[in-house]
Amino acid sequence: MTSQTMQCDILTLFPDMVEDLRARHGDVRLVLMTPQGRTFTQAVAAEFATEARRVVFISGHYEGIDERVRTGLAPEELSIGDYILTGGELAALIVVDAAARLIPGVLGDQQSAEADSFADSLLEYPHYTRPPVFRGMAVPEVLRSGDHRAIRAWRRAQALMNTYAKRPDLLERAALTPEDRQLLNQFSRGGDA
Repeated sequence: MTSQTMQCDILTLFPDMVEDLRARHGDVRLVLMTPQGRTFTQAVAAEFATEARRVVFISGHYEGIDERVRTGLAPEELSIGDYILTGGELAALIVVDAAARLIPGVLGDQQSAEADSFADSLLEYPHYTRPPVFRGMAVPEVLRSGDHRAIRAWRRAQALMNTYAKRPDLLERAALTPEDRQLLNQFSRGGDA
C-alpha cells in the first residue's frame, strides 16, 4: 500500500469513524494537533481534565492531514508550542499526560498537581531530599524546622524568585499579593529571599 493510498483511505474512512462515534456516544470533542492551533497551556490541560465528552485527537504526519478533513470536521486546533514534530502523535500524548495528572486520583497526592510549575503562573520552588547535607550543600534550615507557615512563605518566595530569574513573562499573568510584589521589588534591587 502506498502512502497516497493510505492518505485516500484516511480521507474517506475518518469522517465515517467520527460520525459513528457521534452516533454511539453523542457529542465528541475533536482536536487536531497542529502548529496553527491555540497554544496548549496548564489552563488548557485543566480544561481537558474536566472534559465530560469523549476526546478524539487527530494527528497528522509529516505534512499534516488533508485540508478537507480539517474543513469537513471542523476540529478544535491545538499546538504544543512553536516547533515542528514529524507527527502529531507525541503532541497528543503530551496533552493526555498533562491533563490526566490533574484528574483526582491519578497522582498519589492531588496537592502535588496544584503546586506544580504553571499551576498559579509561577515556576516551582526548589525541592530537597535526604541526606540533609550532600557534598557540602545543605537543605535550607527552614525546610527542616517543622514550621509549616515559614516553609510555605519560603516556598512562595523561592517560586517568585525562580520565576523572576528564569521566566519573568509568567509574572504578568500571576495572581500576586502585595507581599509578593514587595518580594519582587526586593529581587529587582538585588536583594535575596
